[in-house]
Amino acid sequence: MIELTYKSIKPYLVEKVQNGNKIHCTFSIEEQEFESEVVIEKMQSSEKFGRMVKKPTEMRSLLLRALTRRKKKNSKDSQAHSTITAEDKAALVQFSTKEIEAAVVHAFEEITDEIVYIETTGNWHLATQFSAFEVYIRQHPLTVDYDKKIMSRMLVEMARIDGRIEEKERLFFEHFLNDKMGRLSDLMQAPFLTASDCEQVSQAARATIFLIVAAVALTDNSFDKKEQNKLQVFAEMFGLDLPKQKKLFQIAQDYTLEIAIKVKKRKMNREELYKFADQIGMDRTIAEQVQDQIELSH
Repeated sequence: MIELTYKSIKPYLVEKVQNGNKIHCTFSIEEQEFESEVVIEKMQSSEKFGRMVKKPTEMRSLLLRALTRRKKKNSKDSQAHSTITAEDKAALVQFSTKEIEAAVVHAFEEITDEIVYIETTGNWHLATQFSAFEVYIRQHPLTVDYDKKIMSRMLVEMARIDGRIEEKERLFFEHFLNDKMGRLSDLMQAPFLTASDCEQVSQAARATIFLIVAAVALTDNSFDKKEQNKLQVFAEMFGLDLPKQKKLFQIAQDYTLEIAIKVKKRKMNREELYKFADQIGMDRTIAEQVQDQIELSH
């Protein structure tokens, strides 16, 4: 866990602009700017505002970074900053310095899926090493609310296939889901998806959803028969042919191996690699090739 405080993130703060009860912040990480806007909350005088965030080294935390897209721009293009008019100033809601600083910390927390904290440097860095999985979902993003809802239902349906949802899975969903996608408690009670439900999903989104569901299914480093069958059902309801399924599933496998290596922070030996490949149904030769490519890219 990393504690975020105003003092610790202030060096990355380029600008903060209050507009009523909201604050718009611009942060700079390695000359890349990130924008985030949050609601300023009233606080009790004795309330502390340091925020604990998880270090982005767990499998699902790394997957979250891949699934999250933030608005960002190069710092050299940010000369024209937002300004506050006299009318804006008059309309500003009064908040204490402590409340403003707490909101800035909250805004910084909103961008932590795009950056990583490196203990050896004591600094935040860009998470710029994009895999084929990350590139694919950035090139084929989900933009329709209905598509996102169906993906949410698929993810929860896959997670509860053994009759329960693990605590890590619950934390993942609490972070990942929002009101438009559906809340976990409601999705847990939803009936299983039907072909009719999936027919309404846009054609462009089907492969992306399948890929994300496959990747999430693999993040516990296993892929049992029940999960295989469920994924096959989803593929059939989406009308994905076998070659397309295999291509997408291999991208998910490659990404699963990549983030497993990142978690270990070292190359796997042959025995470890073969065992891992077997657990996620991955061809051993392909696993060796993927690990070699990862080593070359770093």
